[in-house]
Amino acid sequence: MRMYEVLFACPDQLTKELSKFERLQEDIQNKLCSPYVPVLRDDYIEILELYKAGGKTAIKLAVTFDPTFKATIHVHRKKLPQDHDLWDGLPQSFDTYSKVQLLLDRLNKYVVCIGNPDEEYQDLVPVGTALTSGNSSEVHAYREGDFGAELGKVTYSSTIRAMNCPMLVEGPRCCSCASYRRCLRTRKQRLAEKDNLLDIDLIHSRYKHKDMSRQMLISKINQQKSCIKSMQHQIDKQRRDIDREILRSGISIPDHQNQEMSDLFSVCREDMEKAFPDPNSLQILLWEQQMKFSRSGKNGMRWHPMIIKWCLYLRHKSSKAYDVLRDSGFIILPSARTLFDYSHYTASALGFQGDVVQMLQEEASKKEMFSKEEPYKCYVGILFDEIRIKEDLVYDKHTGELVGYCNLDKVGNQILQLQKLSDNEGSVTAKNMLVLMVRGVSTDLKFPLAGFATLSITADFLYPIIWKAIDIVEIINLKVLFLTCDGASSNRKIFDMHKVSEDQVLVYSTVNPRDKSRKIFFISDVPHLMKTTRNCFSNSNAHKNTRKLWKDGKDISWLHILKLYEEHCELSLYSPCPKLTRAHVDMTAFGCMKVNLAAQVLSSSVGNALEELYGDSVNETVAFIRNFNKFFDCLNVRR
Repeated sequence: MRMYEVLFACPDQLTKELSKFERLQEDIQNKLCSPYVPVLRDDYIEILELYKAGGKTAIKLAVTFDPTFKATIHVHRKKLPQDHDLWDGLPQSFDTYSKVQLLLDRLNKYVVCIGNPDEEYQDLVPVGTALTSGNSSEVHAYREGDFGAELGKVTYSSTIRAMNCPMLVEGPRCCSCASYRRCLRTRKQRLAEKDNLLDIDLIHSRYKHKDMSRQMLISKINQQKSCIKSMQHQIDKQRRDIDREILRSGISIPDHQNQEMSDLFSVCREDMEKAFPDPNSLQILLWEQQMKFSRSGKNGMRWHPMIIKWCLYLRHKSSKAYDVLRDSGFIILPSARTLFDYSHYTASALGFQGDVVQMLQEEASKKEMFSKEEPYKCYVGILFDEIRIKEDLVYDKHTGELVGYCNLDKVGNQILQLQKLSDNEGSVTAKNMLVLMVRGVSTDLKFPLAGFATLSITADFLYPIIWKAIDIVEIINLKVLFLTCDGASSNRKIFDMHKVSEDQVLVYSTVNPRDKSRKIFFISDVPHLMKTTRNCFSNSNAHKNTRKLWKDGKDISWLHILKLYEEHCELSLYSPCPKLTRAHVDMTAFGCMKVNLAAQVLSSSVGNALEELYGDSVNETVAFIRNFNKFFDCLNVRR
């Protein structure tokens, strides 16, 4: 049972177990001898064995006991499996020091498997990278980092281990690592052979044949054969894909429509070429695609990528309008099934997805954000916001799941499950969608990273999601510079959770845990700030009349804006503020949400008009407007 389950089920038993756990801590503290080091905490006991070589200290193994006296062993940070020979004959519960000593005595009979620490093999793969076999993606081995490990007189900084290495063995090396040693030897030999000749691209080299040796000529012929074979495979694959796509998504039209389209194209071709002389224009592209479709008859159609992109845009704007346009017969467009294959490149799923992260890395690479010559390009920001969605459930035929319930990250789902158990509630249907987006600082990168179905997210659920997003973005070598969100209460609470001390009033940044030299800044969304400011300003002596803004004895009043509009803009032929309309001054529920209306009211043109027409009486209103105009201009630029 978990600790909180025991707390509610049997408090007397919990007190007894805790006192027993405390006695075990005292015994370990007083009786444990070298080479073991005890680490005692309220909720666990940890016994460490360390490496101390070359002035460097590292953890060799760690034995952990939880309050239920269950033991787990980690060797070089890798958990020892429960089916290891070491556990044979040992008790299931280690509630006394004698049982703990029995486990430690058993550990003394084993040594850490040395793996393959030979220097000649370490260059085959970087630290932390996995090794696969042939064309298979199955991982067979990995290179372990520097633990300062030693076995007898042998000290090694890294080693290559088999994935199924038991870690603790009675000899120097386990059978799996010894078997994989032959694979490493073969791999090194093949790489050495490649370095001799295959490193040189003889097909595109400037070597003349008369200057080549016989071996180089043979190598060039082999490279050409390999290139031709590879290109032939690609052509065959593309042909199969085209045939499959034609059979699946090809569209045919009746013979009479086909004849009418053909006649129309033949009559109007010269007119089209005169009207659009540029052969690369979009109009010519659409015309040629329609002509190609009319000639293809019933054999289907392969659409140009630009047409597909345009159709995806149309369908995204309005699926009903796209269907009406396609069914009208005036123009032939790809079917919804064809567009589905292009728009669903990856499987739709909530949370952080590996494929999406890989696409983000590829997109950043295309924009040269990993360039060493321009390191500033790698800085990005993370934007997050909740949007309202239709409350409904959808069946996913690929996974067999009902999509639509509240679904947060791993930690959030566990907290949500605990709340459901405590409140005796069932699963809740989501009403909102939390969306996270990665935005480039000096590039035009805009990439949606993840989405989470929520009811109404709070800071407790949002905190782990945000930091996991930061970790993911930092892992792919992009540097997170800021977080941006609106002024919702949960978002403001997220900022306050990063307080260094209780007396800190304003929290605008925190230290990046992946690079202590960098900070992550918290930025409120500027459009939301402008709307909030305008809404507050509009209630000063007007509308709801909940504000009485003033400075130095002079009002900062919305009545000045209203007076300017009614006297000089509404009925005047020459308006000093041509963009100012009735929608700007008469605030409605819809108008309060419009950023452009707020920016146009708090603009320099309005401030200048007030100053010119009404003089000193509106000085503070003018200063207020100009300050926020400068504020918006400062934060509305990329560079």
